[in-house]
Amino acid sequence: MHKTGEWLLLLLLGIFLNACTLVPKTPEPLTPNNSAAGETLPDGEGWWYARFFIDRPDDESPQWHIDTLLAGEVIAPVFDHHYRDILIWRFHRRAADDDYGHVFSFIFYATAAGAQRVYNELGAHPVLAQLRRDGQVTRVLFDDLGEIKRPAIEDTSDQDWLPVVQQAWPAMIMGASRMWLEIVTSLAAEQSSDLVLEDRYRAVNEEVGRIWREQGQHAVLHHLSAIYGYEPLLIRY
Repeated sequence: MHKTGEWLLLLLLGIFLNACTLVPKTPEPLTPNNSAAGETLPDGEGWWYARFFIDRPDDESPQWHIDTLLAGEVIAPVFDHHYRDILIWRFHRRAADDDYGHVFSFIFYATAAGAQRVYNELGAHPVLAQLRRDGQVTRVLFDDLGEIKRPAIEDTSDQDWLPVVQQAWPAMIMGASRMWLEIVTSLAAEQSSDLVLEDRYRAVNEEVGRIWREQGQHAVLHHLSAIYGYEPLLIRY
């Protein structure tokens, strides 16, 4: 072969090999941090966290619609499959200018074996894998199943509250979380299938915000106030 042809062949081969290495790989399914191989999981029940860290570029607003997408496409079907394992649950959303940043959390009370089943299905979910591959979910953290660190029902409540409030609050926030999830999944089902998934949930998130602004005062705050006999309430933001 002519030397020019040899160099051209080597160049094309190099380009091909480099292109292959640039193809994004599907992240490995996440697995919970179990205790040592062969060791049985601890007995009893406790609180478990599944934390999803969401990308937030500098000087940009949080991508709240990614929370909504995770809830509707990942959490909802896993919860439907494993609701018998979950005694009580809630969501937590936060996006602060600190080391944690934007984090969406699914928090549930279950046995370690139940948590393992939930974690396994969450970690293998294809939508979560896509979000990780796209860089929108930068990290996912599951609790170590080898130890139940939060066995009491009040262990994830604010420690500054009265004990009676700490113990009762998980029931209230589960109802609020369930209400939010029901609205999200109902609105998602109404979206056009022609929209890409992220645009679908961006529209859902905007509509949830509108509903909260227009309906939240009466549907939530007014009726909570009624339950407590319309006693004056100190509000601090």
